[in-house]
Amino acid sequence: MSESHPPLPWDTTQAADAYRDRDMRLARELIFPAVLRRLGPAEGTAQVVLDVGCGTGALAVHLAEARGCTVHGLDPSSAMLDIARADRPHPRVDYRLFDGRSLHWIADDDVDAVVCCLVYCTDPDDRRLADLTREIHRVLRPGAPYVLADLNPQAIGEAFSTLRYGDPGTVYTEGDTVPTTLRRLSGTTVTTACHYRSLPRYEALLTQAGFASPDLDLPLAPQHHDSSTPEPAETRVAPYMVLTTRAGKGPGR
Repeated sequence: MSESHPPLPWDTTQAADAYRDRDMRLARELIFPAVLRRLGPAEGTAQVVLDVGCGTGALAVHLAEARGCTVHGLDPSSAMLDIARADRPHPRVDYRLFDGRSLHWIADDDVDAVVCCLVYCTDPDDRRLADLTREIHRVLRPGAPYVLADLNPQAIGEAFSTLRYGDPGTVYTEGDTVPTTLRRLSGTTVTTACHYRSLPRYEALLTQAGFASPDLDLPLAPQHHDSSTPEPAETRVAPYMVLTTRAGKGPGR
């Protein structure tokens, strides 16, 4: 995957237009099943799930259809939400613009589950993420799951079938901007700006907000065992990580 332009910030119309045409094969194969599994048994239309940073709505609609639940898709990009509403309307999904930090319109302990997919890696502001994580903890009912899926910080520079997170041979430290190349359905690529955080940093954001230490999944693609072609990188290195934790229980949470 080649890079010919400076990385696009995620909060631009250009990034939203490029993301609309992204190749989602690996995300659908690796992230979506892991998220569904970690959410636990489906509870039907009475269950309310937040998809924080829903982007163009792919996961939100998948959750609504697979689990029969009500999904509130939230995103700080109006351009992403315009695409979600146009491309992925669904009777059990609504989309709402928010500031990436506050869920002030949602009452305490009012949500049955929260998912957040490929969001933390796009935000350069640790303080905003800390605020958001505390808000997610506040709105979840005690014991409810929070499933956070993101780019795997140990997969820097790997050329996966649909993306590359960072330049090969480059060492990134906390907060560094990481050029991330996404393959589009047209066969072209677009380079966006992500931000490096180590696994301990993710864990700290969660535990400091009141969550339990998360479980870690590193989903791999199955090998094809075809000796005539090399196995893709995603069969040996996980492109994504999935962290699962739960809201604290008891008084003073």
